[in-house]
Amino acid sequence: MPVTLRFSDTSLEAAARARYLPFASKSAVAFPVHVNPTAAGEFAGPAEPPQFEFALNGATLRVYAGRAMCERVNNEYTLDSLLRVLLSCRLPALDGFLIHAATVARGANSFVFMGRSGAGKSTVASHAPAGAALTDEISLVRRVGGVWHGCGTPFWGEFRAAGQQRRAPLAGIYHLVQAPRNRAVRLNAREAVRALLPNALFFSTVAAHRAELLRVATELAATLPVYRLEFTRDISFWEEIAA
Repeated sequence: MPVTLRFSDTSLEAAARARYLPFASKSAVAFPVHVNPTAAGEFAGPAEPPQFEFALNGATLRVYAGRAMCERVNNEYTLDSLLRVLLSCRLPALDGFLIHAATVARGANSFVFMGRSGAGKSTVASHAPAGAALTDEISLVRRVGGVWHGCGTPFWGEFRAAGQQRRAPLAGIYHLVQAPRNRAVRLNAREAVRALLPNALFFSTVAAHRAELLRVATELAATLPVYRLEFTRDISFWEEIAA
């Protein structure tokens, strides 16, 4: 989902430009996000109330049908968090969602390793071959042309893999569980949805947004293999990954 960031603060714009430069591209359909507008002309807010609001560190995100506004953003880290929130509520309608996961490319496919903080996502990314980690913390899973893809994002974690602007067909999703041995157990569709939803980034209280996320997770679980991966936090876990 392309977005256009519009700034009134040149220092914040420079920081954001440096942070997201690898993901910069041109798009005729980008969703405009106004950051710290200083005059009414910079953001002519619709008469109706926003569809969704979110507050963080004194800053506020307001999402409307055709644009969004971020106010009182003091640094690029707060902006980064608000962009994650924005994408999390808009992507499900586009057959995608953000998830706490590392994504690794292997051959022509990608593999997503999901889990909360401390589960081992950064460990997985650090054991990937050079250039294979698309992201180590926040991944994008999306259906494009009927095919599910694992996609890189500019949202990084402990490994600080800045992310790559590329995607690959998704061969499987693995729910990380630390264990004394390596073993992959395929989940049934209901178990897969129960594993996916707690790891999805989702902040909206809007019923339509929740319904879209549930729809996308259910459709993914019905068509794509999801596993519980018990692993020992070393490179030997790759022996349990489907080719």
